[in-house]
Amino acid sequence: MGSQSNSVAAPQLVGFVLGVVGWIGSAIAAGLVQWRVWHVRSAAITSGVAWVGIWRVCFFSSALTTPRFRMMSCQRMGALDAFVPLEITVAQGLMLAAVVAGALGKAATVYGLRNVYFGGERPLRQIKVALTAGGSLHLLACVCVAIPAAWNLSSVVSNRGIEFPPHFHLPGSPWAQEAGAAVYVAIFSSALLLLAGILLVSYRRPAGLKVHPSTADADDFSDDISLVSGGTFQTESCSLAKSLSEHSLSRHGTDNRAFSSEDKL
Repeated sequence: MGSQSNSVAAPQLVGFVLGVVGWIGSAIAAGLVQWRVWHVRSAAITSGVAWVGIWRVCFFSSALTTPRFRMMSCQRMGALDAFVPLEITVAQGLMLAAVVAGALGKAATVYGLRNVYFGGERPLRQIKVALTAGGSLHLLACVCVAIPAAWNLSSVVSNRGIEFPPHFHLPGSPWAQEAGAAVYVAIFSSALLLLAGILLVSYRRPAGLKVHPSTADADDFSDDISLVSGGTFQTESCSLAKSLSEHSLSRHGTDNRAFSSEDKL
């Protein structure tokens, strides 16, 4: 039974590994600043390149620090800031939701796989519910990662700008922009989460899977039966012999009182 159930759960084990990689990738994408790469012409941005993420915007500058030195300047962006576009605000919430959903999906998947491999005769419904819940959470995380990636990629393609406050030292729109590494990491992670969710939801235990005693167990069981039956037979034989002996002695007068009195004399 163990080998059959393990072979059936092999796709779910692969799904768990893919889900772990996808979940880690989504967490990395949420923290990266390279969602959009802006090419700008500004006296403050001496490198000519600014990175716009979903939490902050950064660029290298020599004008904002001591001459002959270069410093990375970063400004944080909050969901409540009026200048932050809707795609970035939505990305902040969805990426956090993806990380949480992925973590819960891992917990449910680990519980289900543990019951498959080490749970013995666990009910099929209990295993199925755990793996289905894990797969559904992976699919939810996939959606939460794919929407920000696609929306920000669309903003890059259409070259949309952002009306930054003056202290950000950034123009409202770049002369050119491109998708950063975070977008590609998010797309790759969402694909892995999608595959993981499909594999986990598709778990099926084979019909007619039952536990049968092995040959060694059957031999041991038959030996135990023979030993018990042999012991019982010996006990019954001794009891029968004793009763026959008592009956024979009684029949031949051994228990007669006259014989007993003579023996005493």
